[in-house]
Amino acid sequence: MTAMELVLALALLAIIALKASMVLTSANEAQQQDSAIMALEDQARRALDQIAYAVMGSDRDSLIPDPESPIFSTSLRYSISLGVEDGEVVWDDPEEIGLSLDESQVIWRKNPGTAEELRVAWCNVVRPFLEGEIPNGTDDNGNGIVDENGLSFVVERDAVTIRLSVQRPGPQNQPISETVSTMVTVRN
Repeated sequence: MTAMELVLALALLAIIALKASMVLTSANEAQQQDSAIMALEDQARRALDQIAYAVMGSDRDSLIPDPESPIFSTSLRYSISLGVEDGEVVWDDPEEIGLSLDESQVIWRKNPGTAEELRVAWCNVVRPFLEGEIPNGTDDNGNGIVDENGLSFVVERDAVTIRLSVQRPGPQNQPISETVSTMVTVRN
């Protein structure tokens, strides 16, 4: 082999090694992005399930906002029946699920607004607005509601639609978002 052939062979080998490295890096980044999205979706789904289970056991007449007003709300206050004693329904202390003051957390509260209030954060990565919405006075995501926040409740008779959008930085500091929703029926 001449020196020129040797240089060409080494250059080709370097190009092939560089391409292989680029492919592996790209595959690793895609895998990290997919893992981050799946973890965020799991977090959103767990928070939504927690909210849904709490709301399902509530009494329709105790819901605030009132089931007869079909607008969305960022919080829902309710009471749960503990059973019947001496022919009377026994109610648990009121509970509320809603956004924190900075609207970045889903907060569950028992006895809201009282000295005995208990408060637990169920999710810490709530988007300011539902995915696809921007604060412009129109329904940007096409769900019939204008400018809804990252957590929203729509109460219609015995059904409560719950929507939750979460967001956090991904592997390359690009924000990743996930939106989940469900509809539950409350006790009547």
